[in-house]
Amino acid sequence: MVVAGYEEALRANSLDSLDALFDFTGGESLHKPGLSPWRERLRLSLDVNGKRQTFYLKRFTHPPARARRETRRSGSGASSTAGVEWTWMHRLAADGIPCAKPVAFGEVCAANREVRSAVLTEGVPGDSLERWVVRWLGRGGDGRIDRRELCSKGEHHAECLSLVEPLASLIARLHDRGYVHRDLYLSHIFYNPEVPVPSSLCLIDLQRVLRPRRCRGRWIVKDLASLDYSTPRELIGRTDRLRWLLRYLGIPGMDASARRFVYRIAGKIRRIARHERRRQARLRNQGSDT
Repeated sequence: MVVAGYEEALRANSLDSLDALFDFTGGESLHKPGLSPWRERLRLSLDVNGKRQTFYLKRFTHPPARARRETRRSGSGASSTAGVEWTWMHRLAADGIPCAKPVAFGEVCAANREVRSAVLTEGVPGDSLERWVVRWLGRGGDGRIDRRELCSKGEHHAECLSLVEPLASLIARLHDRGYVHRDLYLSHIFYNPEVPVPSSLCLIDLQRVLRPRRCRGRWIVKDLASLDYSTPRELIGRTDRLRWLLRYLGIPGMDASARRFVYRIAGKIRRIARHERRRQARLRNQGSDT
């Protein structure tokens, strides 16, 4: 399945079938520690109408039972892992939520079980907020923050603060439409400074998006806690976090209900921090064993 307008480019690059997507061996592998071996992620560059463009290819082969259950529970109606992201990209765009653009998709299922699937998406303009934060903070090569550098980059700090309310509006729209991202870190939000601020933000990596029928509040808290946890306090302080939350909630000031909401988010942030410490320790131990 190919989105209209990409057929010729994919044909010219021999990527116009599911077999071709799986046979492709070029590009840059985006494998990272902890990524399951049945998943593959590639970054590739293709000529489209005489212009070089970046695309991302995700391939899935014989996903385990846990992953197949995730597909069934996603609420997308998809039959495969790649089909989940393909479906959400179309639906979020239709609901006015800026996200990565789908290009091509294919799947093979047998006896109601996914054998393999792949999805190709167009690269999103700009860069992730995670990388922008590194620039805005003026981190050195050792990852530490040079506070003198941060102070000297007042314009960068102002640029960052200008995104607080637009980002709150984007996430509020996502949740109001019934979706939760479930992987809502700065790395999955792209910012393009070349366009007006209100339309400069875009969501990527929709693989874990869910449209829950039950316990929706739990997932919303997780989204907001993940986003808060991944945002450095050296850059976004308490006042601006409060401004973000008020815009997200659409209220002029804190009330008892909003405070209870904050307590739930704070509790989830602590659990995320504990989980991340354990994960990092596990990765260090794996590295020392090799």
